[in-house]
Amino acid sequence: MAAAAPGSASVLENFLMTLTGARIRGGSVKRGLTADGLDILSTLKYKYGGVEKLFMATAAAIFDMTSPVAPPSTTAGAVTGLTSGDWCSFQHTNAGVSYLVCVNGSDTRRLYDGTSWTTTPAMTFSDGTTSAQLNYGFLFKNREFFLKNGSLDAYYLGLNAVGGAAAVFPLGGVMKKGGQLLTGFSWSVESGDGLGDYCVFVSTEGEVAIYSGSDPSDADNFALKGVYQIGRPLGKNAWIKSGSDVLVATIDGLTPISQIFQRDRQTLGLVSMSRAIEDEWRLAANATGTGWTLTLWPEQNLVFVAFPDNTVVPDTTFVFNVLNNKWSIVRNWQASCFQTLQGSLFFGSVDGYCWQGDISGTDDGLTFAATYLSQFTSGGELGQEKAASVARMYFKAKTKPNVKLFARADYDISIPAYAQVSIGDTGSSEWDVALWDVALWDGVSVRRPYEFRQNVRANGDMLAVGCVVLSGGDFKLDLEIDFATMQIEAGEQGA
Repeated sequence: MAAAAPGSASVLENFLMTLTGARIRGGSVKRGLTADGLDILSTLKYKYGGVEKLFMATAAAIFDMTSPVAPPSTTAGAVTGLTSGDWCSFQHTNAGVSYLVCVNGSDTRRLYDGTSWTTTPAMTFSDGTTSAQLNYGFLFKNREFFLKNGSLDAYYLGLNAVGGAAAVFPLGGVMKKGGQLLTGFSWSVESGDGLGDYCVFVSTEGEVAIYSGSDPSDADNFALKGVYQIGRPLGKNAWIKSGSDVLVATIDGLTPISQIFQRDRQTLGLVSMSRAIEDEWRLAANATGTGWTLTLWPEQNLVFVAFPDNTVVPDTTFVFNVLNNKWSIVRNWQASCFQTLQGSLFFGSVDGYCWQGDISGTDDGLTFAATYLSQFTSGGELGQEKAASVARMYFKAKTKPNVKLFARADYDISIPAYAQVSIGDTGSSEWDVALWDVALWDGVSVRRPYEFRQNVRANGDMLAVGCVVLSGGDFKLDLEIDFATMQIEAGEQGA
């Protein structure tokens, strides 16, 4: 605690990390409302050729939220009569048709071909299994694999097949700790699909079985490379590809699969990608247990980590930048799942609402606060009483914001109240927000540096400096933290 990394923070809420600092997030706007009004539990995305679709699912239906009617009008279900909203999906292109393949472990497998939803071509099984029992699926070397509810059995279709006979691939003799198969994926030691592609199965107990080859019906072709141990995974959709690696959200942290060859579970925490938020991560993992999802926003190089809302870590989304592995926390969105569409960010929430995020300056008309507090530093000798007197903080922004600077001592991370709102530039050309024929087309494109100098008060051994910005108005604030300094006066020396 007394040797914090330079450039890190004790608190960083409602900021999004960039390569040069942290920018305040945009607000959120309601875009759609499901007809059943149930909580949105998962998102499904289809993209092929010029067709791009966004679907969101409740426990009873799937809704097309690509271009929904604006609330309070509701959007009718594209698929109704369902019993679960816990979907897994992947895309498979065959014979000029690209299918979005979806399973949830409760309802018959659904396929979307870019025009309509269907249950055909159907899958057949020789052991009495049905497609409604398939809880997870993924594509490996043009072959569809599926995992069965409450078992250690996987199933696979023929090469390039979308339906037809499914063969069983048992892993009960491989996974020694029992449990059930939870998730799987294709992992490559290269930066894409290639000769070094492996088929990975992960159990609820954190066992990871890795196979090489392409034909699971041929034991000589599809060989087990090894079984490794990670922490208990936090959900079937709680993983993401990052370059040539796969990052899996576990109770121990965000674990890179590439490290399991070199370390046991106890030392994987040393290379966890989420070490910067280890305390918050463990609290959320212990409070929820499962149901986590990871979603990449490629245009911003950001990954959004969503998990079920709980009373221990409420109203929280973890966000990290995949280019520099820097983390922040988003509040006020109450998001259960995220997805992107045409470069924009969307998320599902309670009561059936589809939201667009990082847009406008408010959350559905309500202001929100972005807060930063640096790590604590001794600023001299440890054990010596010190007093903070003046803080300076530098920002980059298009228009001058209203900012409150403050200081804290000895690991007090409380945030002061602040009521002065910062309004985004009225000449902004933000798409879908600015007024046509009013806002300037090129907007105000240059961000300028702004310096704030304010008196602050804090006394203690370890000191930190912070700021609060209250965002409001129709336009997103274009504001990024640059750096801060604080003047301190040394006092009594401890023995």
